[in-house]
Amino acid sequence: MLFSVIIEPMKSSLDTYPLTSTAIAMDTGQVRLTIIEEPDWFLEQLSREDSEGRLHLPYWTYLWEASIGLARHVEKIGTRLKDAQILEIGCGFGLTGIVACLAGAKVVFTDSEKDALLFAQNNAQQNAVANLTNFVQMDWNAPCFRCKFNYILASDVIYEEHHWEPILDLLRNLLASNGIALFSEPNRSNAIGFFKRLTHNGFSYKKSTCPVTLDGKTSKVCIYTVHRANAETANMT
Repeated sequence: MLFSVIIEPMKSSLDTYPLTSTAIAMDTGQVRLTIIEEPDWFLEQLSREDSEGRLHLPYWTYLWEASIGLARHVEKIGTRLKDAQILEIGCGFGLTGIVACLAGAKVVFTDSEKDALLFAQNNAQQNAVANLTNFVQMDWNAPCFRCKFNYILASDVIYEEHHWEPILDLLRNLLASNGIALFSEPNRSNAIGFFKRLTHNGFSYKKSTCPVTLDGKTSKVCIYTVHRANAETANMT
């Protein structure tokens, strides 16, 4: 199960941004990424309001600590991901999905922003996993799939409460009966509200933490492993 989409040639699109390269250290090696060099500038340039007056900021233009923490957690799952069907929502630069591909999973990268997908596709090619990937422009408020996924990956997507119910609906509809959703977030106090809502909607979770150092600053990233409450827990990670 992979999905075909048409994406514009990447080079001309990426060249509209100031670019830099980075290498994220993993236990098994490095993941090389092309990212935006000056993301702060785009906060004003690419921000917009929707029809309900909500401000949408270009958070995808940043490489966040939470994505690094989730990628390292996914790496630890390792060979158990081989041939797994994985959906990543809000993929940004694609780091976590790329790590899953390196373990042999088949990943559908999704983001509501087309340029984020262009970066993710470029980064998948840099790390030689493009044959295990697909890229779909999708807002999690309106999922476009009717299939189920073994894993759903989400890095720092629950920062605002109005996102919670759409993401819960996505889990209800797209996570396989014995599937696992992995969330990461940077230890925000409001996160507990989302996970309480999860437990009231037929899911269970376990929480762990990991330190992530980025740009000389170490942060605590929380990893939440979510499954359906009636699912077997033998494959929990």
